[in-house]
Amino acid sequence: MEEPEYADLTCTACGRTAEHELRHVGRLLATTTCTACGHVVEVVPRSMLTGYLHDLEHRVTSKPVRMARRARRDPLRFVRELPGALLRQPGKLLDELGTLIRGR
Repeated sequence: MEEPEYADLTCTACGRTAEHELRHVGRLLATTTCTACGHVVEVVPRSMLTGYLHDLEHRVTSKPVRMARRARRDPLRFVRELPGALLRQPGKLLDELGTLIRGR
């Protein structure tokens, strides 16, 4: 799972507008946690599967265009960072799938 983001939302449990921790799987919202009362709203992992697979397909098919854009913008940085990026992707994918299967 990626690093959390934060947003001010109204909590359904305590009714306060407070900062909530947002966690994503890929580009899909997986959980929100109210920092005031700790209430967690989770998207059921099985219900995310179809959306996740659609998102994954989009990410895979758009990857060549995004890589070409990065290579044009900064060729040296692209070549320097490519090996590490290639090594990180399988782990990132496994983390996302594990989150979907386990939930959280």
